Amino acid sequence: MDAESRIKWNCQQCRSKLPKTGNSNTPVRAANHPIASREDCILSPGEDSSVTMRIKNKCSKCHSSDSCVAEDRLRIIIKQEITDTIKSLVSEHLANLNHQVSEFQESLSFLSKQYDALILSVNEKSETINKLVSKNEKLTSQVKNLTDRLGQIEQNMRVCNVEITGIPEHKSENLLNTVQQLGRIVESPISESDILHVTRIAKLNKESNRPRSVIVKLRSQRHRDELLAAVTRYNKKNKDKKLSTEHLGLGGRREPIFVSEHLTLKNKQLHAAARKKAKEAGFKFVWIRDGRILARKSEQSHAIHIKDDEGLKLLL
Repeated sequence: MDAESRIKWNCQQCRSKLPKTGNSNTPVRAANHPIASREDCILSPGEDSSVTMRIKNKCSKCHSSDSCVAEDRLRIIIKQEITDTIKSLVSEHLANLNHQVSEFQESLSFLSKQYDALILSVNEKSETINKLVSKNEKLTSQVKNLTDRLGQIEQNMRVCNVEITGIPEHKSENLLNTVQQLGRIVESPISESDILHVTRIAKLNKESNRPRSVIVKLRSQRHRDELLAAVTRYNKKNKDKKLSTEHLGLGGRREPIFVSEHLTLKNKQLHAAARKKAKEAGFKFVWIRDGRILARKSEQSHAIHIKDDEGLKLLL
């Protein structure tokens, strides 16, 4: 056996496992599958002539090569189409995105300008408000000073006046004689020439049943002070029988009569508030002197001048 025959030689057991006709007629093969002809097979050389070898089909290799080329070209074409489509979509979306970003930048720039203008306007308004607040504080202070001065002037115009409360009203009353009778009772005679004017004034509370007060304008402040001092002395001497309607010869129920300085409306309200506050704080004395409201907690303490509502805080 030569060398080539030795290479191709197979034992009996191996030859029995090789297909005899290519197994082309098996049931799982397609019906139209070509069956290898005998020409496709050759006998093994040498003494092993019973072994057949299948001749390879040269055309199938050619067809397979053409199919591979067509598949590669199709793959390239599809890849190119997909790439172009993706590029087109991405370019379109990027263009839209760039447009939106541009619009957003324009809007942001507009809002930034509006914000700067608003801040500038707010700063200007704040500065104006601060100036107005400062001006208002000055004007408020000036108004308060003018109000105080006007109140003081108004009070000074009443420096010769006394206010008498508690005198009953009658249609045929003679206030001049009543005032003179009061002066005689308290031992401070008042002549007709000393009385410049006498009248009743309107009630502060129209629903009150108390009679209207009587205002007497005397010739001088000295006459007023003498009358007020005489009334105070009389009431101190007669604590159980102070000045009343009975002393003036007025009929009806006995009612107390009070004689005081003629205060402005503001000072009257302040005097009432001071008396209430002093009572709560335990002050023993609250009185009026020349239109000023004074308070003292005891005989040994100093007098407190109450000028306004803030002064009420001093009554502690």
